[in-house]
Amino acid sequence: MKIRAFWILLALLLATMVFAAGIVMADRDGRGGDDDWSEQFFRSWLKTDNRLNESQYSQLYREECGSCHFPFQPVFLPTASWQTMMHHLDDHFGENAELSDEDHANLLNYLTSNAADKVNREIPNKIMWSLRYTSSPQRITDTAFFKHEHDEIPYTVMNKKTGEQLSFSNCDTCHRRAMQGSYNEHEIDIPGIGRWED
Repeated sequence: MKIRAFWILLALLLATMVFAAGIVMADRDGRGGDDDWSEQFFRSWLKTDNRLNESQYSQLYREECGSCHFPFQPVFLPTASWQTMMHHLDDHFGENAELSDEDHANLLNYLTSNAADKVNREIPNKIMWSLRYTSSPQRITDTAFFKHEHDEIPYTVMNKKTGEQLSFSNCDTCHRRAMQGSYNEHEIDIPGIGRWED
């Protein structure tokens, strides 16, 4: 009985230490116990790094796809979505984005190897969970995950300074470190509106 009580006490002590460390880290970065302190504390455990896989093909991806739009990290769509998209580049959302056979094969392999269903990290896991009852979408903005994360932002947001409508597809307009794979809500800065306070 004494041994069992010892292990229970030890478990409670460890849980208290983890909780206290999380509060300290939340206070240190100026958020003072914000509701997502655990995300910061367990960042390495949750594997939140969503940066592009640094390879010759990620560079090709940024050059070919990023020349027309934000080069979305492959983890934002499942394999089936990337396959469908890459097989219809002659009509890529109204544009012809056809590639040479070699570039097409390399980019298809890169995108499908790093797709949401192939990478075990926080965001792709949430994306796959959000798609459990639906078919593979062609747009990241059509995933339930994306809609949930942006549900408090009006569909048509106007830049107060320029009068232009902001597009959800230009991630780096508001997520200042999107190219580095960071979508932390504390780094959101909407042009003409300012920092987003959830």
